[in-house]
Amino acid sequence: SPGYPPVFDILDQLGLVRVPIALDHAGATPDSVDAAITAGARAMILQPRAQNPTGVSMTPTRVRELAAIIRARTSGTGNRNRLVIIEDDHSGRIAPVRDMSLGVYLPDRVVHVRSYSKTHGPDLRIAGLGGPAHIVNAIVARRLMGAGWTSRLLQMVLVGMLTSATSTAIVDQAAQEYAHRRTAMAAALATHGIVVPPGDGLTMWIPVANEDAAMARLLAAGIRASAGTEFLANPECASDAGGHLRITLGGLRSDFDAVAAIIAKAARN
Repeated sequence: SPGYPPVFDILDQLGLVRVPIALDHAGATPDSVDAAITAGARAMILQPRAQNPTGVSMTPTRVRELAAIIRARTSGTGNRNRLVIIEDDHSGRIAPVRDMSLGVYLPDRVVHVRSYSKTHGPDLRIAGLGGPAHIVNAIVARRLMGAGWTSRLLQMVLVGMLTSATSTAIVDQAAQEYAHRRTAMAAALATHGIVVPPGDGLTMWIPVANEDAAMARLLAAGIRASAGTEFLANPECASDAGGHLRITLGGLRSDFDAVAAIIAKAARN
């Protein structure tokens, strides 16, 4: 927490209980993961890089720390031993950092999902999935109950792009461009006293004094943002008195200083 609102909606629809996990600059914090396991968590949903909405990417050290905690806390029998980690790598190569996975250390309990929507186009509707055979086989069996197959034509299109040097170069160029936009916006915001932690991907997590007022000011200026409260796993227990807004950088190509000035003014009032 913060996390991706549609995931919260799925959990609610399934009647599951949300157990928030805190974040810092290196990813999910060890203490909060330990606390979640103690609270009886049966599944853990992580975003290994370009976390939406913060942009945080897990570091190799943090991955090792979390794997050690999970291994120690889930050994033996009982419900804790049934913990499954779901890794949502939604940004793929658009995030200019290495792909991290707890599956390197916990292959028997990690399901890793890599989307190609941001790198190669959302119309493909394709993601790759890897994990323990008993989980992957159950997913395949569930899909086969209906029209649950992935278009072979679209698979061939994706394979063609993944093996094309030209396509790979375009994706890498896009990743560099998005990284530039993020750096430029963070620097512009900093000149106005708004500090945004380093991150990757297309989203930024902006601290504001009042979410509703900030959103209204931005909308009046022609800038759309998402209320940070929507991204909290447990909004009733939010610790900060103000709030946050999530902005995306996908369509911002220039005018970073001007946009940052508008955002900073909205954030303070």
